[in-house]
Amino acid sequence: MPSTSNSLCLVMLLAVSASASASAPSTSWGRAGVPLTQYRADAVQCGRLGANADIAGEPATKAFAAAERFAERNLTMQLSDTELATEQALMVRRLRPEKRLSEVQVVMLNTTEQCLTRLGYRQFTLTRDQNRRLGRLGVGTPERHAYLHALASDPVVLEAQSVHPGIAPAARSDR
Repeated sequence: MPSTSNSLCLVMLLAVSASASASAPSTSWGRAGVPLTQYRADAVQCGRLGANADIAGEPATKAFAAAERFAERNLTMQLSDTELATEQALMVRRLRPEKRLSEVQVVMLNTTEQCLTRLGYRQFTLTRDQNRRLGRLGVGTPERHAYLHALASDPVVLEAQSVHPGIAPAARSDR
């Protein structure tokens, strides 16, 4: 069952994903011949699984919970502005939010990617030209979905641009 923390982590996951370099090669997932309606349904299904991944036991989640308790404790204490700023700086230094967000993102993305793999999808890298065209299409628009689907369902694209196991891509598209 998703919690407020999971929802918050999803928002942070999207923020971290959005910060990936536009010049880095993007990847997406495809399955030869998949109809657009099935492609979108599978993306939503697997995306929801990733967004609702159980991250409660992850060290990053525990670190955020500890930081939240630390912040709540500071709300009940009489601290000067200087003391409060020092406490907050210590919390950020201990938490290392960028690293922790990345750890949570990996768990959520792995869950999404495992789902796509189970459904017969495989990852492929977009060429520089494909990535450039994708960048000109608005995120979440039907045109962008149709363009990604055209690539993702083309067996020639999948064969030529397939990501091989053990080779980590630099960035991910929004699938």
